Amino acid sequence: MSAGAPLPPNPAYQNVPPPPTTSGNTVLKIVLIVVGAFVLLGVIVAGVIGIGVYKVARSVQKDSSGNVSISTPGGTITANQSAKISAADLGTDPYPGATTGEGSMNMKTPNGSMVTAVYVSSDPSDKIVAFYKEKLGDQASIVQTSNGTVLSAGDKDRNNVVITITPQGNSSKIAIVHVTNTKTE
Repeated sequence: MSAGAPLPPNPAYQNVPPPPTTSGNTVLKIVLIVVGAFVLLGVIVAGVIGIGVYKVARSVQKDSSGNVSISTPGGTITANQSAKISAADLGTDPYPGATTGEGSMNMKTPNGSMVTAVYVSSDPSDKIVAFYKEKLGDQASIVQTSNGTVLSAGDKDRNNVVITITPQGNSSKIAIVHVTNTKTE
């Protein structure tokens, strides 16, 4: 090029739009997929819970006296307030003069049973504890706290009786749990 020749004009830059961004659409798709997966998982969980509740509801029976019985493949559970539970069922005698309270239950499984009975007595807790100490004998384990007394006796894995005596104002609450295990190892 010669010294006096004019320079060619610079070409004008065109307004080129930036390339389209797809990251917004990609993020939106991912968020929608995650939300959809959670909704689907929630529907599946609700269905499983619904089926379980339906099966439990079908296995529960209540008779006219208020006794409730639940049948399962592993055994039956019977809970009632007016149950006449024998001393043999409890593994010990009920406290003399005590009245039946709420909370009795009888559960039977192929491996054993558990019987629970609740009684209320107007006698002081100390007198009731002395009665059960004599009934359970020297093998009884006794734990006393400010909330009450727990006595237990029997074979650890075969035949066990646990008696909880709790003072309640002018009366005492007695809960007896008898667990038997018929499974042989």
